[in-house]
Amino acid sequence: MKAIMFYGIKKLELVDIPIPSTKSDEMLIKVEACSICGSDLRIFNHGSPRIQQPTILGHEIVGTIEVLGENIKSRYEGLYYEGQRVGISPAVPCGRCYWCKNKSQNVCDNLKIFGYEFWGGFSQFLHIPAVAIENRCIIPVPEVLSTSEATLIEPLACVLNAQQFVGVNSSDTILIIGAGVMGLLHYKLASFYGAQEIIICDKVPERIRNAKALGIENACINSELKQRLNERGADLVIVAAGTKSALEDAFKYVAKRGKIVLFAGLPGEEERQIISCNQIHYNELTVVGTHGSTPEQYKEALRIVLEGKLSLKDLIKKEVTLEEAIAIFRQPNFSNDKPGRVIIFPNK
Repeated sequence: MKAIMFYGIKKLELVDIPIPSTKSDEMLIKVEACSICGSDLRIFNHGSPRIQQPTILGHEIVGTIEVLGENIKSRYEGLYYEGQRVGISPAVPCGRCYWCKNKSQNVCDNLKIFGYEFWGGFSQFLHIPAVAIENRCIIPVPEVLSTSEATLIEPLACVLNAQQFVGVNSSDTILIIGAGVMGLLHYKLASFYGAQEIIICDKVPERIRNAKALGIENACINSELKQRLNERGADLVIVAAGTKSALEDAFKYVAKRGKIVLFAGLPGEEERQIISCNQIHYNELTVVGTHGSTPEQYKEALRIVLEGKLSLKDLIKKEVTLEEAIAIFRQPNFSNDKPGRVIIFPNK
């Protein structure tokens, strides 16, 4: 099979490797599509301590079951079948630790993620280990949803996890820092939850123009935030850009007794930042981090989209082959141009 192999920082290569074998309690997925996430770009540019090279990146995956192990056929009778279209909830929990038993599988003590510890979806086929099936990480996806849209269910589930964790109130002033795909998903979901006043900002003008083209009038450059916000500031600030300046703006514009959600991760060399503990203390701020999602949240995100309550079509930028994807990773300003997911179709 063809795959994009990651050999280290800024080292990708198109390779031809054997199709993984499948045991009786495992699956083999033929990958329809896998979108390029910002975390894939961060790994490409900065690496990750979680990853052992060489490996295959990609965790926003949809495909069809190519091979179904014999034990799976009998154990999950009627749930899975060969030729079935499925999505992947990529954070695979152990199912045994404290967090798994308390419905917080995304922070499992033994978490393994497709595209990190397991090989990911930038390949023609994907091996599914038994632990992913046992923990219901393989989720049927109806054909009515387009392939490209289906890859965006996973990032929407991550956004849903963040907003459920902190709670979105209709009376809150919400500030979303970062108008890339994840920031736009936060805007869409907060609107779905009934938030009345949402401001989205970015330091890249093209992203603000794109947000306004999508019908988001309350979008602005970061430097204009002071004029956009009321004197109190934002009750909820969602940091959807993995930069030091985004974190600084969050503390600058959050209201007293407000909440800050650190949704976007920072590169390893920037992860340690100085924040004002006294501001947190005296202004009674709540600062939380959120990461990934659970299989149940993936299902909920899928339901919201299938019921027509939230559209993903306008977040798709381009569909490419494996060969074309490597060139895209190497574009110097790829992450700063018009936002939208690039979707890899490995079998085209």
